[in-house]
This record gives sequence, C-alpha cells and structure tokens, in this order.
Amino acid sequence: MLEVFRRIGFVPRACGWEITLRCNMGCRHCGSLAGRARDDELSHDECLRVADELVQLRCGRVTLTGGEPTLRQDWDVFGERLARQKVRVAILSNAWTWSRRDAERAARAGLCCVGFSLDGLEREHDDFRGSGSFPRVLAALRTVRDVGLEFGVNTTIYRGNRHQLVALRDLLVSEGVRSWQLQYAVATGAMARHRELVLPPEDVLWLVPQVAEFCRERKGGMYIVASDHIGYYGRPEAHLRQADVNMPFWLGCWAGMQALAIESNGDVKGCLSLPSARHGETRFVEGNLRTTSLRAIWNRAAGFAYNRGFHPEQLRGFCRVCRYGDVCRGGCTWKRYSLNDETSGDMYCFYFQALKHGRHDLLEDEPTEAEHAYFAGCSGCAPGAAAGTLV
Repeated sequence: MLEVFRRIGFVPRACGWEITLRCNMGCRHCGSLAGRARDDELSHDECLRVADELVQLRCGRVTLTGGEPTLRQDWDVFGERLARQKVRVAILSNAWTWSRRDAERAARAGLCCVGFSLDGLEREHDDFRGSGSFPRVLAALRTVRDVGLEFGVNTTIYRGNRHQLVALRDLLVSEGVRSWQLQYAVATGAMARHRELVLPPEDVLWLVPQVAEFCRERKGGMYIVASDHIGYYGRPEAHLRQADVNMPFWLGCWAGMQALAIESNGDVKGCLSLPSARHGETRFVEGNLRTTSLRAIWNRAAGFAYNRGFHPEQLRGFCRVCRYGDVCRGGCTWKRYSLNDETSGDMYCFYFQALKHGRHDLLEDEPTEAEHAYFAGCSGCAPGAAAGTLV
C-alpha cells in the first residue's frame, strides 16, 4: 500500500495550523501543553506568507487551532486569506470567550465550519476542562447556528464519559450539530499526568462497535468522524471509514502522507498531536518555515521517515505478525508514541483486543496461524474470559 502512495505522490489534503499556543484554559488532557504563547510565534506577515504557501502546495483543507486560536486577534485574517484562494477553512475553539462577534467574523472571513470541544455532559465535561465551560460551549454553538455557518463538536473519550456517548450524541443532534468527531484520550502532554483517566484497552471491544453504529445511523443527519486512532480491522471497520468508500478500511497513519501540521513558531510536523519541543522531543519536527519553504520541507527526500520510509521490519509485538501490518503500519503514530512500549504493538487496536479475548465473532476473517501462535504464548490472554465484563 505504501508503494502506491509513493507512486502517486504525497499531497497534503489537510493541515492543522496552530496559530498560537496561548490558551485561557488548562484542560487535564491537553496534548499540546498549551497555556503560554511560544516565545517565537510567527508574525502577522509571516502567517500570511504561510497561508499562501499552503495554497501553492495544493492543501485543500486547513483547521486553525491552538492553544485557543481566537486569542490571536488576527485569526480571521488568515482564514480569509486561505478561503479567498478556495481552501476550506475551519476553526476549532474551546468556546470560553467565544461571542456572537466571533461567529460573525468567521462568517465574513468565509470559513466553512466552526468546531468546539465538548467532552461529555455537564459534570464530566467541566471536570475535564473547567467549571462553567459546558454552558459556554452550548451558547457558542447557538451563535454559529444563528449566523448560518456549519458547526461541529470534538469529543475526547475518557473513563469519565465513556458510558454517556449515546446521551451526548442525542444532545448534539438536538442542537443541530452538523458533525461530531470522536477520539480517545491519549497519555501524552498533560494527560500523561492523568493516566488513570485513560480508557482501559479492552474497552475498545464495545466502544468501537458503538462508534461504528453512530457512523452507520447518522441520527439527525449528523456526520460522525472516527479519529484515526479508533479501530481497526473488524466488523465495525467499514462504517468507521465510510468516507473512504472505495477502500472502507484503515490505510495507516496520514501524517506526512496526506496530512501536515504547522506549529505557531513555524515548525512543521506530520500531525499536530505528535510531540515536539514543548515535550522535549525533536524527532517529528521536519523543518521550520522561517528558514525553509513549506514546499521544500514537504518534498524533502528523507522527510516524514516514520511513515514514508516505513518497512514492516520496524513493527513490534503483535503488529509484527498481524496480517494487516504492512497496510496499517502499526496504527496511529501519536497513539503508538504515547504507549511507550516497543514490545507490544498497539494495545488499543480493535483487531488485537478481539483476538486477545477470543472474540472472533467481531472479526471478518479467521485469524492466521501466526496470529493464533502469538496469542497462544501470550501471558494474560484468556480467550473469551473478558467477554462478559467489557461494558
């Protein structure tokens, strides 16, 4: 599969652009460790140049994010610069200071969508993000609806809200939310200090089918987006990847393949979730836009090597024997990094957990001999033992 991408070329379909790391909240799961702005954030003119470079690189969709992007007063100027050149632009806000004026600015700038973070019903959301946040998000949704823009919600699934997703879905439908993106809490950034809130891996055996059912049903016409670290390779998979109708299954991490990310100081990565200087990590930074053009960084022969230069020999643990290893490439790069375990592979992989717990009824195909052999020698793998305790 990777050879196909190499032949057709790597084109950034989507970009996450952190325009500032400054934030007015202190969420318990913040992967970016946002709060104080970076000391060397790009200037207004530098950001306009970056916007033009994204257009020249044929990037089709850009999401302005942070930190809290609206704390940068010129956010709508960058959005308009992109939108006037036929790029679909969205903004993702925590809604703490969002107002009707912000909604009007987004509409005038030509943004296609405004997204807000809502991580559960009121108690669970506020526990995660801060007291009083929940009603502010609902109020913000209504301001965007009133100006006629599409609006969506992002939800991070953690131990506190995992059993209320149906109720949350129904609330969003009643508010007219157009799209709902779901992702797991991952133990990086601030969440690394709250690992007790991260989902137990076996929860994927009931959560993934539930998310897939949301995708299939599309209640109220709401479009459901399962983030790239949810799945993979079982009966629910086709519904999770419904946007890729020609290949309705996980095709591996998009970072540096069809996705890129820009930090507020001009550092370029394949995905904003991947760690960088704020985390004491440099391996995922491909270059800086103050010294090198975006085109040169994207087209660098040795760039984004963790994906573009992938070889199955790099896989570890179960991933090394998995029938899908060469396509999957070990799952989401960010999630794999957060697990910090080079021996087990992706413990949050649906296929892995289904095999580990003997839930072959959740799979499309009978396991291979190599997969059977792996779990036959796996300590703690008791086929079927957890089947009645997962929910």
